[in-house]
Amino acid sequence: MNQDELAKLIAEVRDDGPTTLDLSGKGLKYLSPGIGDLTGLTRLNLGANQLTELPPEIGNLTSLKELNLTDNQLRELPPEIGNLTSLASLALGHNQVLEVLAGTSDLHSLPTRPKLGNLLTKLPPEIGNLAALEELDLVSNQLTELPSEIGNLTSLAGLYVGYNQLTVLPPEIGNLVGLHWLDLSGNQLTALPPEIGTLTELDSLFLNDNLLTTLPTAIGRLVELIYLGISNNRLTEIPESVGRLTKLEELDLSNNLLMVLPPDMDGLRNRKVANLSGNPLRL
Repeated sequence: MNQDELAKLIAEVRDDGPTTLDLSGKGLKYLSPGIGDLTGLTRLNLGANQLTELPPEIGNLTSLKELNLTDNQLRELPPEIGNLTSLASLALGHNQVLEVLAGTSDLHSLPTRPKLGNLLTKLPPEIGNLAALEELDLVSNQLTELPSEIGNLTSLAGLYVGYNQLTVLPPEIGNLVGLHWLDLSGNQLTALPPEIGTLTELDSLFLNDNLLTTLPTAIGRLVELIYLGISNNRLTEIPESVGRLTKLEELDLSNNLLMVLPPDMDGLRNRKVANLSGNPLRL
């Protein structure tokens, strides 16, 4: 779609007043500032284009509830993104490809292969203004940190930050007490803040493919966890508090450096919940 065609479409949408606009896969390299005139939009799909930036006028779309920017080439977001205070879903990463194996019914055991996502290296602090957000997808970017303002997003149920370059998490992550799904896999995390223990509604926590050497004792407070993935790290020990996670249906500790396990984990081992393959365990 060229810019003349886009301008014509924007004018038609402005005049006709639909609330949904799908511009995905149109080959867009540039988004006209005229997009800011579509103040009645509640859903905007800009996925699978070649956008490298967004115009500040995107901040005029204050009625938006869903904004899809996956699979572009964005390097940064304008501060005006913080004006979109009605957003419930913001997708800035991509949808991971799930290759379903024959006979596999457990979603957590499906292999995932990340595709090329965006190129975001940081988030503006204004991201913290999006207090209505329920889902934030940042998978497969180049983020090295999350701003402390992430802790303002207290309506989040799902936070997906896998396959970035995060080395630390801000303690404010502990403010997200409504989270049910947290994906931190494929980063460079060496430790987790103790504030992770305040996320007591979590049922799925993905920490696979990091550089973790230990876990905070506070992880034992996540008593609603059904899935805990910590494979392909550098764990040399597991805190005894993991034994309190009695609702776990799958605990993946494969390919670490574990030599011994705490006695409190016997219950999980006996229920064959834990995957301990690829560890130098002393039996």
